[in-house]
Amino acid sequence: MIDYVELHARSAFSFLEGATMPEFLMQQAAHLEMRAMALLDRNGLYGAARFHMEGTRSGVRAHIGAEVAVSDLGQRLQPAPYLPHQLPAEPVRLPLLAESRVGYQNLSRLLTQFKLRETTKSEGTATVADVEEYSKGVVCLTGGTEGPLAAALARGGYDAAHHAVEKLIQLFGSGNVYVELQRHFDREEEHRNRAAIRIARSLNLPLLATGGVSYGTPYEREVLDIFTCIRHRKTLDTAGRLLSRNGERHLHTAVEMRRLFYDHPEAIANTRELSDRLQFQMTGLGYEFPAYPVPDGETMDSFLRKRVEEGMRRRYLPKNDPALYEKAKRQAERELRLIEKLGLAGYFLIVWDVVCFCKDNGILIQGRGSAANSVVCYALEITIVDSVGLDLLFEHSFLKSVASGRTSTWTCLANPIASVRFSTCINVTGSWGPP
Repeated sequence: MIDYVELHARSAFSFLEGATMPEFLMQQAAHLEMRAMALLDRNGLYGAARFHMEGTRSGVRAHIGAEVAVSDLGQRLQPAPYLPHQLPAEPVRLPLLAESRVGYQNLSRLLTQFKLRETTKSEGTATVADVEEYSKGVVCLTGGTEGPLAAALARGGYDAAHHAVEKLIQLFGSGNVYVELQRHFDREEEHRNRAAIRIARSLNLPLLATGGVSYGTPYEREVLDIFTCIRHRKTLDTAGRLLSRNGERHLHTAVEMRRLFYDHPEAIANTRELSDRLQFQMTGLGYEFPAYPVPDGETMDSFLRKRVEEGMRRRYLPKNDPALYEKAKRQAERELRLIEKLGLAGYFLIVWDVVCFCKDNGILIQGRGSAANSVVCYALEITIVDSVGLDLLFEHSFLKSVASGRTSTWTCLANPIASVRFSTCINVTGSWGPP
């Protein structure tokens, strides 16, 4: 049995550079009887959830990664200088795969890091320092036309390409760098492949065959050509060599890939080896709320309970209705037990903290959502709805909303400076838990 795994594919979420939605790529992989497949979209994990869900339905393992633009690893020119449509240089892209949950976390943080730094509508770029900081648990490929090896080879020849791969080894470690080979019946590509093979042998790195996939089936090449025209503001008549040279960037069968790389069977075998290494799966990847800081001797549950008890007295005692107060306390106790069971005390404390901050700084804020009839939310002044006094239904909406963490608030950003300061506190200092 030929066991080939496609480990470098982009979807339509790589805007105007991919022609197929991620779920359809996965369906095609299942049709071709692949055991696994990887999705690496440009500068994001946009299609990862769809890709994973379809993989779960189809019985194909979904590997998650991204092509990350890096500003100081050299520049690439597309198309080649001798073509009539010369374009500005763009950053090289590192194809990165999440090997473990730590790797997925680091890849997510890497993408977030440089996007937060970008002040324009541009997608932004990472730096080598960013990549080094978040390299743990991540596997790096040398890439195709947009990769650092190709850019260095075009710019400075073999020695420059060799140095570029050595830099990747410094960043990720020799065990986490794979020299990528692609074959789309392109003479320049074969020149790059020969250099890549020499570099891999000299540095004792494994070869990895990939399809550099941009669409699921050969027929979708025409869709990609249209996207290419849109991206470069050309028509089909004037786009010339900007368009695909052929329709080979589709998903191939294992037999087809073996024929393409008949002279390097180890590059095919290594796709399975690497796939087996990539243990990260999005199954069970639930969000974990940050830990809210509480005084010594307190837990988040006990601290929340005290805040709720204070709020209950503040809300209900002025109403001079002992029966209503007792009924509300019983309801609050039920909710608090549920919150403790689900481990959501930190979430309610964070929302309460946001509300307190907004009120202290003159920012209008109001809780909303299907959990707005919660007595806990009412006691914490997140909402103004007295669900007990109004005899509102509780269980269905509260359970559904709280279990998914969907309680939300509306804020009026009349005081943007204060709001930005608070957002900075949340995003940068990580004051509600480890960064």
